Amino acid sequence: MKKSFILILFMLNISIYAQDVIFTVNKEEIPSKIEEINIETISYKKFDNLDGPLYHIKKTDVQKIVFENGNIETFSKKSEHADVSLEETKVFIVETINKYGYSDNGYLKNAYKATFENDYLRLVLYNKNKTKELSNTLYDLQNMYALRTPDRRSNDLAYLNIYLPFLKNDKKDKWEKIKLVMSVEGHDNAKSLENALRHGSKLLKEKNKKPGQKF
Repeated sequence: MKKSFILILFMLNISIYAQDVIFTVNKEEIPSKIEEINIETISYKKFDNLDGPLYHIKKTDVQKIVFENGNIETFSKKSEHADVSLEETKVFIVETINKYGYSDNGYLKNAYKATFENDYLRLVLYNKNKTKELSNTLYDLQNMYALRTPDRRSNDLAYLNIYLPFLKNDKKDKWEKIKLVMSVEGHDNAKSLENALRHGSKLLKEKNKKPGQKF
């Protein structure tokens, strides 16, 4: 009987903590499973109905998220990077990717060479010895539509899942959406790059707004 009671308590503790919790600015707590953190919204499913519909909440309505692994991400109405210019952000993105960014298999050490062509991000992927070009792709950072919190792994390796358009056909100016998986050396570097990509995308949207356009 005692063992059964302990087992029930153990399972109850798992149920309590194996969930993400959204804390809103109105002091509401939403037990959930976070699906995506987008540029302006957070997509989630209610923890008591994981097979149910997908919900969306504005990031400006969220104070913080406590993830099931104990990580905490806070949000504020005014960005702490508000005073960082677009050009400074571009430089930071390029320097961080060139120093710490690799292909989706970070253990292979196939490194990226990043540059900006006007407002587009060019990523050239090389082999480990940087003697062979493996890919060369142009990305539209302005229209990045989702970016997940870095997936932290062992050996201080992290993965960024970046959802944005890439130039599939240069002659026809044809763009298609893609999920770019980039491994980043250093958990802190991955988080900084995530912040810079979000900020850069926001600044590009503001820069290219049409006269009179509010959103």
